Amino acid sequence: MATAVRSGQGTVEHIPDMEFVMPAGIELVDWPAQADLRVALARASVPRLLTVPAGELPPTDLAPDEDWIRVPCAEDDIRVRAEQVLRVVRERSEETSWIDDQRVLHRGVRTAVLTASEATVAEVLLAEPGRVVSRTELIRRLWPAGAPSERAIDAVVYRLRRSCQDLGLVIRAARGRGFVLDTCA
Repeated sequence: MATAVRSGQGTVEHIPDMEFVMPAGIELVDWPAQADLRVALARASVPRLLTVPAGELPPTDLAPDEDWIRVPCAEDDIRVRAEQVLRVVRERSEETSWIDDQRVLHRGVRTAVLTASEATVAEVLLAEPGRVVSRTELIRRLWPAGAPSERAIDAVVYRLRRSCQDLGLVIRAARGRGFVLDTCA
């Protein structure tokens, strides 16, 4: 559970030592002091609200499941912002899939960390689920100057399939044509 220091009349000054009640499902993180906690929570797909003290800059790489608020502020403002983050998470978690800036593939509350090549292929396939994407198109996206070997795209797709198997995403080969992304759960 997150913690806070209060300074009278429901204003939150800083967040490190005293209990603070937050909406269930979101964690309060003191930025930048708890930068490591932010990363750990992001990896665990835990929504976050970052409290940023005056004089500090908020992070520039916010994920869809986090937001920030300047402290000091009213406790009600924190609760409203936290509820807004949770609303966005709920909307996105209705079995939609997306890749964040850290190459993490999200589907609902499940995630998979991808390599740069896997993320590129996944982005192309996610753009139009159910559409066959040609091997040539994927190779052009990964290696504009040409693939390092004839089977290089197969190796990338093989690894991506393994990364996606727990997310309910299936990459199928369309014999002689390319690959298609389907959902199975």
